[in-house]
Amino acid sequence: MSASNGTREESKALPSRAAPASGRAPAAAGYPAMPVTLVLPFPLGGSTGYTATVLAGELQTLLGQPFTVEAKNGNYGINAMQHLVDNADGYTLLVGNLTSNSMTPVLHRERMGFDYRHEILPVSRVAEFPSVVMTQPFFPADTLAGFLAHLKKSSGKLVYGTDFLGAYVDVDAIALGEASGLEVAYHATDGASGILADLVAGRIDVAFLNAATASANVGKFKPLAVFGPCRLANFPNAPTMAEAGFEGIGTGNWQGLFAPRRTPSAIAHLLHRSVVAAMSTDNAKAAFRSVDARITTSVSPEAFAAEIEAEMVKWRRMIPQIMALPRADRRERALHT
Repeated sequence: MSASNGTREESKALPSRAAPASGRAPAAAGYPAMPVTLVLPFPLGGSTGYTATVLAGELQTLLGQPFTVEAKNGNYGINAMQHLVDNADGYTLLVGNLTSNSMTPVLHRERMGFDYRHEILPVSRVAEFPSVVMTQPFFPADTLAGFLAHLKKSSGKLVYGTDFLGAYVDVDAIALGEASGLEVAYHATDGASGILADLVAGRIDVAFLNAATASANVGKFKPLAVFGPCRLANFPNAPTMAEAGFEGIGTGNWQGLFAPRRTPSAIAHLLHRSVVAAMSTDNAKAAFRSVDARITTSVSPEAFAAEIEAEMVKWRRMIPQIMALPRADRRERALHT
């Protein structure tokens, strides 16, 4: 992505450190003066955990203080954000993503015990993970168009897997259903491993898993297409959505760094510059390249915040459509051969 849309693009869990009792924001001079914890809204094994682990290692080298990673998953990402709000000392930061920090504040606002805009400060994008559209390895169709045509002749329904209703995969499933004339239903399960298990068992027809998770599970599914403007190195034979005939479908799952809103501007911009520098190292570039992800740091914290605000406008329009998606019958086998 170019600077015009606010980004620069280049082709375990550890014990939590208690926050200072005062909860005061740190002074800019000498920051960081103590270890920093990066909290996650989702388990360590996913794209957000991967991003946080790479980022923590690079920031630790760059800034000279330990950076540890801790998952506070659950509740649509709200648990991690609440932890950030409750530990607004500047030494607890959040690595969130499109779902937790762009969609959840819109779709699940009533569940949040705090005002997102007044408590959470976007610092910078870090990376973007394209998704792989996949089905069972034994499905009788080998192309995305053939796969959808097969479903239309059999069940007339597209059943996809997700962690919960209110994630970016809902948007892509809706778009694919509209483009192919299929009814869409979701099947909720626990994480990527659960989605893959449901896919193999035939409880769902399709999954949209990020490239890092997909790369670690090659052979367990049939790739039909990939999101993004170009093919992925780990799936060279899978066409892009545009090549497959579905141009415009495919949400990029970005990962970003967030701080408490009370963080002084000088420290927010120091963190932003540090993220940019950290993602410019050969180690970081190689780490993201190996999982087909792209480094996409923001031009500034303000640009990142504006980008999220623009996304939220879209999610507000889609609330009725997303929240009306039906849950698939758990007893129904999705695959009809």
